[in-house]
Amino acid sequence: MLTACNSAGLPTRPDAKLLRLGENALFALPDVGVVVRVARSTEMADRVAKELAVARWLAGHRFPSVHPTDASQPVEADGRLVTFWEYVPDSSTPDSVTVLAALLRDLHALPNPDFPLPVLDPFPIMRRRLDVVSGIRREDVRFLTEACDNAEGEFRDLVASSPQQLVHGDAHRGNVLLDGGRALLIDYEATAKGPLAWDLVPTAIAVDRFGLAPAEYADFVRTYGIDVTKWHGYPVLRITRELGMTTWLMQMAQSGPAADEFALRMESLRKGDHERRWHAL
Repeated sequence: MLTACNSAGLPTRPDAKLLRLGENALFALPDVGVVVRVARSTEMADRVAKELAVARWLAGHRFPSVHPTDASQPVEADGRLVTFWEYVPDSSTPDSVTVLAALLRDLHALPNPDFPLPVLDPFPIMRRRLDVVSGIRREDVRFLTEACDNAEGEFRDLVASSPQQLVHGDAHRGNVLLDGGRALLIDYEATAKGPLAWDLVPTAIAVDRFGLAPAEYADFVRTYGIDVTKWHGYPVLRITRELGMTTWLMQMAQSGPAADEFALRMESLRKGDHERRWHAL
Protein backbone atom coordinates (compact mmCIF):
# COMPACT_ATOMS: atom_id res chain seq x y z
CA MET A 1 0.00 0.00 0.00
CA LEU A 2 2.81 2.41 0.86
CA THR A 3 4.36 1.88 -2.58
CA ALA A 4 1.07 2.64 -4.32
CA CYS A 5 0.46 5.75 -2.23
CA ASN A 6 3.91 7.03 -3.05
CA SER A 7 3.25 6.42 -6.75
CA ALA A 8 0.04 8.45 -6.49
CA GLY A 9 1.76 11.25 -4.61
CA LEU A 10 -0.11 10.58 -1.38
CA PRO A 11 1.60 10.90 1.98
CA THR A 12 0.80 8.06 4.34
CA ARG A 13 1.92 6.43 7.52
CA PRO A 14 2.26 2.79 8.54
CA ASP A 15 -0.65 3.21 11.00
CA ALA A 16 -3.26 3.77 8.28
CA LYS A 17 -6.59 2.45 9.59
CA LEU A 18 -7.85 -0.86 8.20
CA LEU A 19 -11.57 -0.43 7.44
CA ARG A 20 -12.44 -3.77 5.86
CA LEU A 21 -10.74 -6.98 4.81
CA GLY A 22 -12.53 -9.23 2.35
CA GLU A 23 -12.37 -9.43 -1.42
CA ASN A 24 -10.36 -6.22 -1.06
CA ALA A 25 -8.50 -4.51 1.77
CA LEU A 26 -9.65 -0.96 2.52
CA PHE A 27 -7.44 1.47 4.42
CA ALA A 28 -8.42 4.96 5.55
CA LEU A 29 -6.02 7.91 5.36
CA PRO A 30 -8.11 10.49 7.23
CA ASP A 31 -5.46 13.21 7.14
CA VAL A 32 -5.64 13.38 3.34
CA GLY A 33 -9.31 12.38 2.98
CA VAL A 34 -8.64 9.20 1.01
CA VAL A 35 -9.57 5.52 1.24
CA VAL A 36 -7.08 3.14 -0.36
CA ARG A 37 -8.60 0.01 -1.87
CA VAL A 38 -6.22 -2.90 -2.46
CA ALA A 39 -7.41 -5.73 -4.73
CA ARG A 40 -6.20 -9.26 -4.08
CA SER A 41 -4.31 -9.55 -7.37
CA THR A 42 -3.77 -8.02 -10.79
CA GLU A 43 -6.06 -10.75 -12.16
CA MET A 44 -8.92 -8.49 -11.05
CA ALA A 45 -7.89 -5.75 -13.50
CA ASP A 46 -11.15 -5.86 -15.48
CA ARG A 47 -13.26 -5.60 -12.32
CA VAL A 48 -11.18 -2.72 -10.98
CA ALA A 49 -11.42 -0.80 -14.27
CA LYS A 50 -15.18 -1.40 -14.37
CA GLU A 51 -15.60 -0.17 -10.80
CA LEU A 52 -13.82 3.09 -11.60
CA ALA A 53 -15.89 3.58 -14.77
CA VAL A 54 -19.18 2.94 -12.94
CA ALA A 55 -18.26 5.29 -10.09
CA ARG A 56 -17.43 8.11 -12.50
CA TRP A 57 -20.63 7.49 -14.46
CA LEU A 58 -22.74 7.57 -11.29
CA ALA A 59 -21.06 10.83 -10.28
CA GLY A 60 -21.99 12.27 -13.68
CA HIS A 61 -25.63 11.37 -12.99
CA ARG A 62 -25.42 12.94 -9.51
CA PHE A 63 -26.31 9.62 -7.94
CA PRO A 64 -25.41 9.50 -4.21
CA SER A 65 -22.23 7.45 -4.27
CA VAL A 66 -18.58 7.53 -3.25
CA HIS A 67 -16.28 8.99 -5.89
CA PRO A 68 -12.76 7.99 -6.91
CA THR A 69 -10.11 10.65 -6.42
CA ASP A 70 -8.48 12.50 -9.31
CA ALA A 71 -5.32 10.42 -8.96
CA SER A 72 -4.16 8.46 -12.00
CA GLN A 73 -5.37 4.96 -11.22
CA PRO A 74 -5.34 2.04 -10.74
CA VAL A 75 -1.76 1.70 -9.53
CA GLU A 76 -0.02 -1.67 -9.67
CA ALA A 77 2.20 -2.34 -6.66
CA ASP A 78 3.64 -5.57 -5.28
CA GLY A 79 1.42 -7.70 -7.51
CA ARG A 80 -1.80 -5.95 -6.49
CA LEU A 81 -4.03 -3.24 -7.95
CA VAL A 82 -4.70 -0.19 -5.83
CA THR A 83 -7.36 2.50 -6.24
CA PHE A 84 -8.08 5.68 -4.30
CA TRP A 85 -11.48 6.94 -3.15
CA GLU A 86 -12.93 9.85 -1.23
CA TYR A 87 -12.97 9.27 2.52
CA VAL A 88 -16.30 9.73 4.30
CA PRO A 89 -15.46 10.62 7.92
CA ASP A 90 -17.69 9.56 10.78
CA SER A 91 -19.83 7.45 8.46
CA SER A 92 -22.10 4.68 9.63
CA THR A 93 -24.39 2.08 8.11
CA PRO A 94 -28.15 2.73 8.21
CA ASP A 95 -30.35 1.17 10.85
CA SER A 96 -33.22 0.71 8.40
CA VAL A 97 -33.20 -1.27 5.16
CA THR A 98 -35.59 1.29 3.68
CA VAL A 99 -32.54 3.50 3.01
CA LEU A 100 -31.10 0.74 0.83
CA ALA A 101 -34.48 0.21 -0.85
CA ALA A 102 -34.69 3.88 -1.82
CA LEU A 103 -31.14 3.87 -3.23
CA LEU A 104 -31.84 0.74 -5.28
CA ARG A 105 -35.13 2.14 -6.57
CA ASP A 106 -33.29 5.25 -7.80
CA LEU A 107 -30.34 3.27 -9.15
CA HIS A 108 -32.62 0.97 -11.14
CA ALA A 109 -34.39 4.01 -12.61
CA LEU A 110 -31.15 5.20 -14.26
CA PRO A 111 -30.50 4.44 -17.94
CA ASN A 112 -28.02 1.75 -18.82
CA PRO A 113 -24.47 3.17 -18.94
CA ASP A 114 -23.00 4.22 -22.28
CA PHE A 115 -20.09 1.79 -21.86
CA PRO A 116 -20.15 -2.01 -21.88
CA LEU A 117 -20.91 -3.91 -18.70
CA PRO A 118 -20.60 -7.67 -18.24
CA VAL A 119 -23.66 -9.84 -17.90
CA LEU A 120 -24.27 -10.78 -14.27
CA ASP A 121 -22.27 -13.91 -13.48
CA PRO A 122 -21.02 -14.53 -9.92
CA PHE A 123 -19.79 -18.05 -10.66
CA PRO A 124 -16.28 -17.31 -12.02
CA ILE A 125 -15.23 -15.56 -8.82
CA MET A 126 -16.75 -18.33 -6.69
CA ARG A 127 -14.82 -20.93 -8.67
CA ARG A 128 -11.63 -18.92 -8.40
CA ARG A 129 -12.03 -18.86 -4.63
CA LEU A 130 -12.54 -22.62 -4.60
CA ASP A 131 -9.51 -23.19 -6.84
CA VAL A 132 -7.05 -21.23 -4.71
CA VAL A 133 -8.35 -21.71 -1.15
CA SER A 134 -6.18 -23.47 1.41
CA GLY A 135 -6.77 -24.67 4.94
CA ILE A 136 -10.36 -25.79 4.21
CA ARG A 137 -11.49 -29.42 4.38
CA ARG A 138 -11.40 -31.13 1.00
CA GLU A 139 -14.95 -32.40 1.39
CA ASP A 140 -16.20 -28.86 1.97
CA VAL A 141 -14.49 -27.57 -1.16
CA ARG A 142 -15.88 -30.52 -3.12
CA PHE A 143 -19.42 -29.93 -1.82
CA LEU A 144 -19.32 -26.24 -2.75
CA THR A 145 -17.89 -27.03 -6.17
CA GLU A 146 -20.70 -29.50 -6.85
CA ALA A 147 -23.28 -27.03 -5.51
CA CYS A 148 -21.98 -24.43 -7.98
CA ASP A 149 -22.20 -27.02 -10.75
CA ASN A 150 -25.83 -27.72 -9.86
CA ALA A 151 -26.87 -24.06 -9.60
CA GLU A 152 -25.00 -22.52 -12.50
CA GLY A 153 -27.14 -23.78 -15.39
CA GLU A 154 -30.43 -22.62 -13.89
CA PHE A 155 -28.88 -19.27 -12.98
CA ARG A 156 -27.58 -18.66 -16.49
CA ASP A 157 -30.94 -19.63 -18.03
CA LEU A 158 -32.76 -17.25 -15.69
CA VAL A 159 -30.43 -14.35 -16.46
CA ALA A 160 -30.61 -15.00 -20.20
CA SER A 161 -34.43 -14.91 -20.11
CA SER A 162 -34.61 -11.71 -18.02
CA PRO A 163 -34.24 -8.06 -19.12
CA GLN A 164 -30.61 -6.94 -18.96
CA GLN A 165 -30.61 -3.87 -16.72
CA LEU A 166 -28.10 -2.10 -14.49
CA VAL A 167 -27.64 -3.91 -11.16
CA HIS A 168 -25.33 -2.99 -8.30
CA GLY A 169 -24.42 -6.64 -7.85
CA ASP A 170 -23.71 -6.70 -4.10
CA ALA A 171 -26.58 -4.68 -2.67
CA HIS A 172 -26.73 -5.10 1.09
CA ARG A 173 -26.91 -2.64 3.97
CA GLY A 174 -23.15 -2.89 4.58
CA ASN A 175 -22.60 -1.20 1.22
CA VAL A 176 -24.47 1.92 2.29
CA LEU A 177 -22.75 4.72 4.17
CA LEU A 178 -24.53 7.52 6.01
CA ASP A 179 -22.66 10.80 5.66
CA GLY A 180 -24.62 13.15 7.85
CA GLY A 181 -28.02 13.32 6.18
CA ARG A 182 -26.85 11.65 2.96
CA ALA A 183 -27.02 7.94 2.18
CA LEU A 184 -24.30 6.79 -0.22
CA LEU A 185 -24.20 3.52 -2.17
CA ILE A 186 -20.65 2.15 -2.34
CA ASP A 187 -18.68 -0.75 -3.87
CA TYR A 188 -19.34 -1.17 -7.60
CA GLU A 189 -16.99 -4.09 -8.22
CA ALA A 190 -19.87 -6.49 -8.95
CA THR A 191 -21.95 -4.05 -11.03
CA ALA A 192 -23.33 -5.73 -14.14
CA LYS A 193 -26.32 -6.11 -16.43
CA GLY A 194 -28.93 -8.58 -15.27
CA PRO A 195 -32.31 -9.01 -13.56
CA LEU A 196 -33.04 -6.22 -11.09
CA ALA A 197 -34.23 -8.92 -8.68
CA TRP A 198 -30.59 -9.79 -7.96
CA ASP A 199 -30.20 -6.57 -5.96
CA LEU A 200 -33.29 -7.35 -3.87
CA VAL A 201 -32.33 -10.89 -2.90
CA PRO A 202 -29.80 -10.06 -0.11
CA THR A 203 -32.44 -8.22 1.95
CA ALA A 204 -35.00 -10.98 1.39
CA ILE A 205 -32.49 -13.63 2.51
CA ALA A 206 -31.69 -11.58 5.61
CA VAL A 207 -35.08 -12.41 7.15
CA ASP A 208 -34.23 -16.11 7.44
CA ARG A 209 -30.45 -15.98 7.62
CA PHE A 210 -29.61 -12.85 9.60
CA GLY A 211 -32.65 -12.12 11.73
CA LEU A 212 -34.09 -9.17 9.83
CA ALA A 213 -37.56 -8.56 11.25
CA PRO A 214 -40.38 -9.40 8.81
CA ALA A 215 -41.85 -5.95 9.46
CA GLU A 216 -38.59 -4.35 8.32
CA TYR A 217 -38.62 -6.42 5.18
CA ALA A 218 -42.20 -5.32 4.56
CA ASP A 219 -41.00 -1.69 4.79
CA PHE A 220 -38.25 -2.51 2.29
CA VAL A 221 -40.83 -3.96 -0.11
CA ARG A 222 -43.13 -0.94 0.26
CA THR A 223 -40.27 1.48 -0.39
CA TYR A 224 -38.89 -0.35 -3.43
CA GLY A 225 -42.26 -1.53 -4.74
CA ILE A 226 -41.59 -5.25 -5.36
CA ASP A 227 -41.38 -8.37 -3.17
CA VAL A 228 -38.73 -10.49 -4.86
CA THR A 229 -39.71 -13.59 -2.86
CA LYS A 230 -42.90 -13.77 -4.97
CA TRP A 231 -40.92 -14.01 -8.22
CA HIS A 232 -40.50 -17.43 -9.80
CA GLY A 233 -36.73 -16.96 -10.08
CA TYR A 234 -36.16 -16.19 -6.41
CA PRO A 235 -35.07 -19.72 -5.31
CA VAL A 236 -32.39 -19.80 -8.03
CA LEU A 237 -31.07 -16.37 -7.12
CA ARG A 238 -31.17 -17.20 -3.42
CA ILE A 239 -29.02 -20.32 -3.59
CA THR A 240 -26.57 -18.54 -5.88
CA ARG A 241 -26.29 -15.65 -3.45
CA GLU A 242 -25.83 -18.01 -0.48
CA LEU A 243 -23.06 -19.88 -2.30
CA GLY A 244 -21.40 -16.54 -2.98
CA MET A 245 -21.58 -15.50 0.67
CA THR A 246 -20.23 -18.85 1.80
CA THR A 247 -17.31 -18.98 -0.63
CA TRP A 248 -16.45 -15.40 0.34
CA LEU A 249 -16.33 -16.38 4.02
CA MET A 250 -14.36 -19.52 3.16
CA GLN A 251 -11.34 -17.38 2.26
CA MET A 252 -10.97 -16.37 5.93
CA ALA A 253 -12.31 -19.53 7.60
CA GLN A 254 -9.09 -21.26 8.63
CA SER A 255 -9.61 -20.47 12.32
CA GLY A 256 -11.54 -18.44 14.86
CA PRO A 257 -15.09 -17.09 14.49
CA ALA A 258 -14.94 -17.25 10.68
CA ALA A 259 -14.20 -21.00 10.85
CA ASP A 260 -17.13 -21.56 13.22
CA GLU A 261 -19.49 -19.56 11.00
CA PHE A 262 -18.27 -21.35 7.88
CA ALA A 263 -18.99 -24.71 9.53
CA LEU A 264 -22.49 -23.55 10.45
CA ARG A 265 -23.21 -22.40 6.89
CA MET A 266 -21.87 -25.61 5.42
CA GLU A 267 -24.10 -27.70 7.68
CA SER A 268 -27.20 -25.72 6.71
CA LEU A 269 -26.38 -25.92 2.99
CA ARG A 270 -25.80 -29.66 3.18
CA LYS A 271 -29.12 -30.18 4.94
CA GLY A 272 -31.03 -27.78 2.69
CA ASP A 273 -31.99 -25.86 5.84
CA HIS A 274 -33.12 -22.46 4.52
CA GLU A 275 -34.08 -21.07 7.92
CA ARG A 276 -30.88 -21.78 9.86
CA ARG A 277 -29.61 -18.49 11.29
CA TRP A 278 -26.28 -17.24 9.94
CA HIS A 279 -24.14 -14.47 11.42
CA ALA A 280 -22.56 -11.55 9.59
CA LEU A 281 -18.81 -11.25 10.14
